[in-house]
Amino acid sequence: MITHVNQLSGPDLERVAQIWLKANLEAHSFIDPKYWLENFESVKSQLAVSELFIFRSDNQITGFLGMDHGYIAGLFVAAQFRGQGVGSALIKAAQSANQELTLSVYLKNQQARRFYVHQGFTEITRKIDEATGELTIDMKWPR
Repeated sequence: MITHVNQLSGPDLERVAQIWLKANLEAHSFIDPKYWLENFESVKSQLAVSELFIFRSDNQITGFLGMDHGYIAGLFVAAQFRGQGVGSALIKAAQSANQELTLSVYLKNQQARRFYVHQGFTEITRKIDEATGELTIDMKWPR
């Protein structure tokens, strides 16, 4: 089940923040783990007041997608639930609520790049992420 929220607190916020941290550490081995750890509290504060699509299975949060005016700020699925359609369902929910979506993905995160292409996103531009020094690809999905 997917819910669409603009505010999160308590155990739900903690679960979402932990999924964010673990998924970033697992998917971005090419970035110093300190980067994610140092940004954890700031991101957690932002998640509390962000537009989120949250996927629940058996009343447990298994993944989420964060939005900012049509920009997918992140899509994260707990490790044990990957490959089960959670990410695809979250993308479809975001697509049904928006005329156009954009996102940015690290060039080295090939699995995520393939996933987004499979979901209908196409590359627009490439640039260096100043915070990490890594090359990112901006992608777009039009309805």
